[in-house]
This record gives sequence, structure tokens and C-alpha cells, in this order.
Amino acid sequence: MLKTVFNPMRSVLLIFFLPALTVLINGCTTIEIKEKDAFDAHRTITPAEFDIPGYRLYQHTIETEDGEELDSWFIQHEDAQANVIFMGGNGFLMVKSRYLIETYSSLPVNLLLFDYRGYGMSSGEPSIAGIKKDAQAAYNFVDQHEEAGKLPVYIHGHSMGSLLAGWLAGRESVDGYVLESPISSTDDWTSGLVPRLFRPLVRFDVAESIREHDNLDRVARISHPLLLIGSENDPITPFRMAESLYDASVSEQKKLINISNGGHNDLPQFSEYRDALEAFYLEHAGLEQPEYTAEY
Repeated sequence: MLKTVFNPMRSVLLIFFLPALTVLINGCTTIEIKEKDAFDAHRTITPAEFDIPGYRLYQHTIETEDGEELDSWFIQHEDAQANVIFMGGNGFLMVKSRYLIETYSSLPVNLLLFDYRGYGMSSGEPSIAGIKKDAQAAYNFVDQHEEAGKLPVYIHGHSMGSLLAGWLAGRESVDGYVLESPISSTDDWTSGLVPRLFRPLVRFDVAESIREHDNLDRVARISHPLLLIGSENDPITPFRMAESLYDASVSEQKKLINISNGGHNDLPQFSEYRDALEAFYLEHAGLEQPEYTAEY
């Protein structure tokens, strides 16, 4: 039997490798490699470039309970009606968030972005326990903010960040949450990595620190408004996981969006993504549509 040990910070390599292995095991086939597949380009943004009418970007250092310092951007709207805390995926850096910021700039909300410990300018080394402390520190920052702390709070998590978003939504008084390209559970995810015929031959030895993050269990207990966004062409986190979460959720205010032309990291570039987020916040946070949006 093949035994695969999951390292929390290296598992992303398996995400890319195992789907390819699955294709090879299933038989001979032609794999099309397009020119765009050779690049992983991201349009970046820096505080110096930030210029959106009605918003100001403040750089903050958020301290965690174990003394790490997180580099963060708090983008505040002059007439904000809600707060959004974004939990990025593995490899997320704030400078890569241009499209996300453009999307949220169409709404009167404050947006908090931060780099996990060990990423970007943040101190420390990444670990599962550590990034949970990072997520909690980000929530505490907004909750205790003199102005923003009075407003509703929404959590938005992408990929790995969807696990943190589900965890935080289950322990804090948030008003709703967004799970983008989400992971349902480790077992659900790993079960789809290997063809059914070969599953008896492959066993995943997943670290308990990862296995305990089960969003299927969380959404079955959280009644907050929930927006699930994914793509049926996502090669990293299959859309079936978003569907599983939708089915398991007890929320009476839930919606599932499939951006079929998207992938895993590019959903903010699609108009359907912006429309879905706007509809979610306008409905559940009672926002008023602003008259301006960002143009870069």
C-alpha cells in the first residue's frame, strides 16, 4: 500500500501533482498544455498606487496572541456600512489582491487584508495553529476598532482560507460569511484525488491539525447567511466540494454560484463574481449601492 503523509505547508504540491497522476493511472490520454499554462502572473498593487475615491488605505501591524506581527491593509470607506475580513489561500499576498480590491470597491464596506505569519512582511513561520491565531487576531482588530467595531462583520475565505473562515464564523459573532473555491473537509478532498479503482492501494496519512478542519461539520451548525462561490473547472478544489457544503449548510439564507469559465485563483476577474458579492452584501448587510467604483 502506498502511504502518503500530509505536511501542512507542502500539501499544495500534492494538489497539483495528484490530478495529473490520476489522469495517467486512468490510461493513455493527450494532455493539452496551453501557452497561458506556462505562467502564473498576478497584477499587483501597492499602498502607493492605491487611489479609489471614497476609500483610504491604512497600513497596520496586527499583533497576535503569541507575539507575531502581521502586515495588514485596512481599506476604509468614508461611509462604511459593514466590515469584510479576507482570509487568503495558500500563497496569498496582499500585493496580489488588486482584482479583489477592485471588486469590493463597488461596495460601501471596510476591507481588511493581511499576510499570514511567514508570508510577505509578516513575522514568524507558518503553521496550522499559527494561522488560526492570525485569523483570530484579524477579527479582534476589526472588532476592537474604534469606528469599524460598531459595524456588522463578514468573513470571506478563499481556498485554504475557507477553512479559517468557517472556523471563525463558528466561534465569533459574525453576520455572514463567504467561502470561495472552498475546501469541504480533508477526507472529502483526498477521496477525489485518486480514482475509485486505486483507492484501496493509496492511503493518506493526514496530520490531525489539518483533519480537524471540517467545514462540512461547521456549516451544519452555522445559521449565518452563506455565499459559496466556485468553478466547475477549478483543478484545485473541485466544485463538488462547494456543492457538498451547500447541501450540508443549515443556513436559510445560502446561495451557490458556479463561475464556469473560472479556475481556482482568478474568480475575482469575472463579472459574475462581482455581481454575486454585491447581491450578497446588498441583501444581507442592507447596503446602499455607491455611485462610484474603482478604475485602474
